[in-house]
Amino acid sequence: MIKNIFILMTCFFYSSFSYAFKFSPMSTTLNYKPIENTSLFYLENDSTQPIAIQISIATRTMDINGIEKNIEVKNDFDFYPSQVIIPANEKRSVKVTYLGKTRPQNETAYRLIAEQLPIDLEKSKKNKKSIKVLLRYVAALYVSDDDFKSDIEVKSILVSDKNISVTIENKGTKHQVLSDLKLNFFNEKLKKEIIITQEDLKGASGENILARSERIFSFVKKGKFLNIQPTDKVKVSFDKD
Repeated sequence: MIKNIFILMTCFFYSSFSYAFKFSPMSTTLNYKPIENTSLFYLENDSTQPIAIQISIATRTMDINGIEKNIEVKNDFDFYPSQVIIPANEKRSVKVTYLGKTRPQNETAYRLIAEQLPIDLEKSKKNKKSIKVLLRYVAALYVSDDDFKSDIEVKSILVSDKNISVTIENKGTKHQVLSDLKLNFFNEKLKKEIIITQEDLKGASGENILARSERIFSFVKKGKFLNIQPTDKVKVSFDKD
């Protein structure tokens, strides 16, 4: 399946020429076990000028509406280097190690953030309030275990005059991307089934539901959604990892 990877890139152009870099991978899973708790991320400067990159890691939580909250973490990981100047047309790696020693109750989600800053890092650190980020990548970073699994189901549907709201819950211990999402609504009284595919589920298909969390998705009551009843039974299906 095609993984849904969240990439946030913020660019500010100071002239018609902008220095840039490549960052990979955009999604990585670590384990709390030794050896499996370390991974490498790669930075590539494909410009003709040196660039300065700063690395940070933040927590990742998401509310029912999909609004993400991030708080920078200090003690969960060891990563080096946290700041690096990459010469023109060269590559560097960042080693990230999870420091936890005990098995988590469920997969924990983080963000690894790579930001391109003005070339004078020392000056930037002294003037944090005025730092201008030239380019920003936000990668998905998970701490998981081999037996963690997602468990997706439709928790509820709400039918109003104008909208259909569907709450999808992940009761499992691992995140799940809803790739190629389908919703099957079945009216037992009329013995009628309505299948709604990803084309009509924009804003839901391809979305990520983190472990032990839920998301609510709303759709305009038109087309196939016109005949949905609040008493319909709903089955959710998608391409699973």
